[in-house]
Amino acid sequence: MSVTLGSEWPSQDELVIAVVTEILDHGAYVKLESHGGKKGYLPISEISQGWVTDIRRFINPGQRVVLRAIRVNPQKGQIDLSLKRVTPSERNAMLKAWKRRRKFSKIMEEFSNELKLQSEERNKILSILMSNPDPLGVLERAASEGPNALESLGMDSSIAQKLAEYAKRIVKVKEYSGKLEFQLQTSKKGGANLIMDALIELENFLNSKNVRNRVYVVAAPRYACEIVSEKPKSINTLLKEIPAKLKDIAARLGLKLTLDST
Repeated sequence: MSVTLGSEWPSQDELVIAVVTEILDHGAYVKLESHGGKKGYLPISEISQGWVTDIRRFINPGQRVVLRAIRVNPQKGQIDLSLKRVTPSERNAMLKAWKRRRKFSKIMEEFSNELKLQSEERNKILSILMSNPDPLGVLERAASEGPNALESLGMDSSIAQKLAEYAKRIVKVKEYSGKLEFQLQTSKKGGANLIMDALIELENFLNSKNVRNRVYVVAAPRYACEIVSEKPKSINTLLKEIPAKLKDIAARLGLKLTLDST
């Protein structure tokens, strides 16, 4: 039970993903992976801004390329394409997005097969997920946040629960990390215990922020804390909050705090 993405005709000026199938003297034929395998034609005049004497200097059979649709006629079954009208940044962004779409397609095909979903139910789920520009991102959120990320889109709760559980097993969620080093010193009696109390209080503070963390000794009097989260904003916010928290702890315990400059 395969999952097909983008079987419709491309619109004019739309970027497409294609694989070169045949090279001729006057151009090349390609298969549009992003549009259900439709056949397209890349004329030699649209390959490069300069003079092209050998097409194989630019593309080869089996190569995946990003092209721009310049003429589309569904009645005649015609799709003319351009390579020279695609910028490097457009190409990189399109290839990255296409890889994510293919990964999403594979995950949903395996999920559909595992649950033995009927076509109608499978298509309903796909329709909900693909209403988002980044359907894989929806699955990534479901893997980290649970079924609520799917139910909020209108998905049935029982299916949302099963898909969220499956996503948690299969989808690798990107994590972000941050680190801060600092020094704590004191000449007070029992200073080692005071510093330990400070580190424990810092650890409790980080635990309250729902991020994975580690507070440890680098080499006394130098210490460090590391934080990990799936949300980069959480990391950035905490890295701004931690110094203020450390200053408060140090002031209350009578410790000298030195923060590493960044």
